Amino acid sequence: MYPLRALPVLGLFAVAPGIALVPGAVSGQTPDPIVLRLGGDPGGTAHYRHEKRLSLHLPEELGGEVSTRTVFGLDQTVEASARDSVVVRSEIREFQFEVDPVPEQLPDLEQLEGMRFRSTATPSGRIYRIEVDGASGPVAKPLRDQVETWLRELGFPALPVGSTRTGDSWVDTTRVPLSALLGLQGTAEAVEIRTTTLRAVDETLHGPTALLDVRTEWTSDGEGPSPDVIVRGSSRQSVRFALESGWFVDSSGTSFIRVEISSGAGSEPLRIDAEGSYETRLLEGGG
Repeated sequence: MYPLRALPVLGLFAVAPGIALVPGAVSGQTPDPIVLRLGGDPGGTAHYRHEKRLSLHLPEELGGEVSTRTVFGLDQTVEASARDSVVVRSEIREFQFEVDPVPEQLPDLEQLEGMRFRSTATPSGRIYRIEVDGASGPVAKPLRDQVETWLRELGFPALPVGSTRTGDSWVDTTRVPLSALLGLQGTAEAVEIRTTTLRAVDETLHGPTALLDVRTEWTSDGEGPSPDVIVRGSSRQSVRFALESGWFVDSSGTSFIRVEISSGAGSEPLRIDAEGSYETRLLEGGG
């Protein structure tokens, strides 16, 4: 069982299963339609390292400037791959968290090392089931929600249903708790709009490699369970994926989110800005 109080500080990183890309065109050729889908033979593994840096600009009464650095290792194994679903088992291999200035009390996040979970997705990467080992009772749902956020927010994007060509884009829209994005307590939500574009398929050291551009926007105009909270933000990721191995090679990007909390008529809203940068890469020997 894992400490729920430790979870909010983890809301801005994640990785997700590898994606198999059915053969298509390479750079310099007329692009033929291709199908991107989750895949890989059962038993196939990948080992990832993720690093996230976050700068929070808080009002002085909330602590002022805060910066964090998170290093996260994840091992993934394909358990099953069928025509209509892919099951991937994941384990947190290592976890490090640094914060400056150091707070009086810091959650014991080492307990997250060894955490295991299983995700089931459609061939296009839409996750519809998450099971966390050792999680039961009232703890189970918050843990599942947090894992889903990790896999979506800073992981690799969902894929189009059907074939696509170089230059095509696809869009996914969902609602995301602000607690998952920034670790802020409360019930506020933001609408997430993620646009992914297939830029090219190039030959690299990893063989034919798909280059994806991922842009995400978060918005909230005070609707939902917390009408006094307004959210604006965006991120951009560059993602590479090796066609032959069926695993992602790397991903890097930056993000910016602004939160304004109304404290009453006639007063200035409370403003929180968050700037992030992150990198995920496949370790040598993985995939």
